[in-house]
Amino acid sequence: MAKSRSSKESGIDYEAYFAVAIPTTSTYMHNVLGTFANAISRECQSYCTSAKHATVDVESLSTDALKAALLDYVEERLGKLADHEYREWINGQQPFVTPRELQLWRLKIYVQYIWFWNLPDDDDLAMIFNLTKRRAANLSADFIARFRKTIIYPVALRRLYAQVNTTKPEATKPHGRVIADGNIYPIPSSRLVNAAEYLVDDLREQLPILRMANPYLWDKEQYRLWIDVVTVDAMQTNEQVRLRLYKMYEIPKA
Repeated sequence: MAKSRSSKESGIDYEAYFAVAIPTTSTYMHNVLGTFANAISRECQSYCTSAKHATVDVESLSTDALKAALLDYVEERLGKLADHEYREWINGQQPFVTPRELQLWRLKIYVQYIWFWNLPDDDDLAMIFNLTKRRAANLSADFIARFRKTIIYPVALRRLYAQVNTTKPEATKPHGRVIADGNIYPIPSSRLVNAAEYLVDDLREQLPILRMANPYLWDKEQYRLWIDVVTVDAMQTNEQVRLRLYKMYEIPKA
């Protein structure tokens, strides 16, 4: 049997083996990082530490310095979450059944580890997930339907209590359609209005004697929440109801 000759001996390069360089890591576009960072509410920004910024003092940093710290935080976390996603998938811990399930899982990860259980508005989600606003609205609706009781509402409930009990309202205004006065509070997202509506429903069950008007978005441009002064009083004075609701809707575990 004739001996096989190597490609060097024959002078023929069969290209059976060749080196393939690993693709270079893509950089995040500035507007993508900015969209993530803008969705972080101010009360959570001090927790946005990273390797480049061990502490984030929201009060002392200038606007540009705070923005740079938030962008570095988002970039670092996105890289770690991308690695986490791939390892979970390749280890069989996270089976992505459909592209829709993958989008919902990613949205959950962003909500939990970057936005501190805040869910941004549809315009931001459309930008991040490369969707139309309509599809982004459908994605957020699916997410809220699946995780409202376990992720969204438990944290929003506590944020509402904290805001009502630790900050002064900007003004007290009458309701636009019914006879009721309400306080005006700034909110990071219009989605907090839905949480306020759920809270009023819970308070009505716990305190059926009270008559409370439904909260609503007072200012769509500046994100201002109108909430009945009767509701505010119940949140400020009835500690037993607060503890009961906190027990009913426990904080999600990280």
